[in-house]
Amino acid sequence: MIEPYSACGATGPGGGASEGRFSRTPPALGEGAPRPKPRRSAGFTLPRPLPWATPLTRAWPGTLIACWTVLTTCVILSPRWSTLGIVSGLLLVPSLIIRLPLSVAPRPPMWMVSGFVGGCIGAWVGDGLELFLRVSTLALVVLWGSGLVAWVTPTAALASALRFFLTPLRLLGAPVDQWSLVMASALRGLPMLRDQAQAVLDTAKVRLGQDVATLSLGGYARLCVDVITAILSATSRGAAETGRAMSMRGSIEARNGADRGARVRLGWVDVCVIAATLLGVSGVIACRLML
Repeated sequence: MIEPYSACGATGPGGGASEGRFSRTPPALGEGAPRPKPRRSAGFTLPRPLPWATPLTRAWPGTLIACWTVLTTCVILSPRWSTLGIVSGLLLVPSLIIRLPLSVAPRPPMWMVSGFVGGCIGAWVGDGLELFLRVSTLALVVLWGSGLVAWVTPTAALASALRFFLTPLRLLGAPVDQWSLVMASALRGLPMLRDQAQAVLDTAKVRLGQDVATLSLGGYARLCVDVITAILSATSRGAAETGRAMSMRGSIEARNGADRGARVRLGWVDVCVIAATLLGVSGVIACRLML
């Protein structure tokens, strides 16, 4: 049987290369075989801005924050199924408009799924299944709306909007500029905190291996303390380096003054968001009065 050969790297009788001879080349590993689709790991990830431009990106972040605050207040004050349905519908429309992929939804770990099922069983035994499901739906709606704001708004724009809402406190002598700078730094540092925490957890799993399953309750408590201490230590070191880098970049007050001079401009997207919010609030009030 003739095996496949190639003209590259052939050697002649004297050990030199020969163009007229053929040499054997090993077939590529996995060639022609379908590649397995990577499985998304269970866990919760912090929402990040979408990599593509969306209509909601044109809106002022303060409009999104204010409208979502109003809707969240309605949901918390009147946690009825009608209110949850109205707010969920208002969140579904922009999610479809911005083409929100299903991959951004977190995949809950097995312990959380088991806890939810156990909670449903316990609530059903105690004749409180409807209340338990309503509270769970309320939590999902609040997380969905908060994530939607974070998916369409850059971190720097969120900090600028928060500074605008805190501006009246400047009349009372509050350090609004310093607060806004701290909030902006905290928002930008959340991804770094997540990555460092994941690195510490992975290191602990590799070092312990199968010994994790044999740990006692006290062992788990000591492990949690060690992991939290390592995460805080790594985060503090990263925060110190970030602070030194910001101090070397220039005057903080000058940058705050430049940001403070930016004007708030509302467009047609802001008008649509405000109109949808007012329509949703009117629907909640109408359902409240009818019931």
